[in-house]
Amino acid sequence: MQPLQINNDKAAGWLTIEWADGRSQRLRHAGLRALCKCTLCQSQRLRGAADAAASCASAQQDGVRVVELHLVGAYGLQLVFSDGHEKGIYPWVYLRLQGGFGVDETSQSLAGTATPV
Repeated sequence: MQPLQINNDKAAGWLTIEWADGRSQRLRHAGLRALCKCTLCQSQRLRGAADAAASCASAQQDGVRVVELHLVGAYGLQLVFSDGHEKGIYPWVYLRLQGGFGVDETSQSLAGTATPV
């Protein structure tokens, strides 16, 4: 399943995805950085490397932001983070499984850059 629109709120640190089935999903930038799909981050997590845990903690503490989004065909998104990390490609299915549904968005500003897909 592919999204209809992606909104990157850099100031607040949220990525909002509007899916074709009408559901809206909000994902924290720092959480996405911690779940990076690049081979280096995945191998570190699989090995349980201490530096992978430190990298994830650092990303969340430092207020990392998604500064660029690049569509990767019909497959997913490449996210470029403010800490320079840009190797991970996030498949649509993977993003969809990360939760973030049912967030009350009425009281929160989603002013950001909307990207129709």
